Amino acid sequence: MSQTTAILLVLTAAFLWGSWLQVTKYTGDFPLPAFMLWMYGASAVLVWAFIFVVEKFDISGIFKEISGNYGLAVFVMICGAGMALGIQIQMMVIDKVGLVLSNSINATCGVLLGTLLSSVLGKLPEGVSYTRVFATALILILATTICQYSGILRDRDLQKKSNRASKTQDVKSALMMILAAALNTMYALGLSLGVKTTVSPNGFSKWPCIGLLAAGSFLGTLVFSGIILTRNHQWGTMFNRKYKKAYWLACLSAACHYGGNLIHTVSSAVLSVSVSWLIGRTGSMWTYLWGIYHKEYKGASVKTYAVLFFGILVYIFGVFLLSRSLYG
Repeated sequence: MSQTTAILLVLTAAFLWGSWLQVTKYTGDFPLPAFMLWMYGASAVLVWAFIFVVEKFDISGIFKEISGNYGLAVFVMICGAGMALGIQIQMMVIDKVGLVLSNSINATCGVLLGTLLSSVLGKLPEGVSYTRVFATALILILATTICQYSGILRDRDLQKKSNRASKTQDVKSALMMILAAALNTMYALGLSLGVKTTVSPNGFSKWPCIGLLAAGSFLGTLVFSGIILTRNHQWGTMFNRKYKKAYWLACLSAACHYGGNLIHTVSSAVLSVSVSWLIGRTGSMWTYLWGIYHKEYKGASVKTYAVLFFGILVYIFGVFLLSRSLYG
């Protein structure tokens, strides 16, 4: 696979990542823990079914590779579980403060911590310097800040034009998003140490790594969601015809979420985790665009939209700057 193809695949993964977070708007009173359990169950099935097909229904070599390093296998699964917990916390905050506001803290913390972990542990490819990587990280954070400022302007516009209540971010929500961001970067940690790349020869090949991440995400969600479902006596919602639409949406979200992870893992083996992680942060850009689609900016002024789209252009510039370094 060429570097250009790998970059395009990461951008595709970013689009998928940024496209499913609002889906619970359409699941009615279906409990979020049940939705997450369905989603990560479907993710595990999707990933391992894909692996079966690619390996022509013989995965003995994959299990042999895993058995050669059980310690790393457990670590990668823990990273998958941590990421899933972070996503669930993020989804809880999104429901309260909206997609755009919740994304600001998650994107900023995720870029900083994920870049630090992936560049130090996963190493950098030839021609890409730490200066370029962290400069790109700062540009992406700037893009997030600009988009967040557009959210502030949006709130002012709505207060001027109507009595419509705008979603606001309180201290508790901010702290939950910081926790979610920290947990989400366990995905970068799992990839940095768990997948073999052109600059990091240790770790598993791509299929065992993504398979272990998916299995860990499902098992972790089974424990976390299971506790909540048991406490709230909601296990009956897991298989109820009333929630048929929610089940399908959970499976669609699985295709976007872990389908994106699958594409990203394959690309990381070519680009390095550090580069693919940063390019993948453009998923936040799609999150803002979907925020517009879901009418979070309805009633905002032209100035507010201009600020938002300027932030999106800064995202694009950051990806261009990093990608250019791969070509010398």
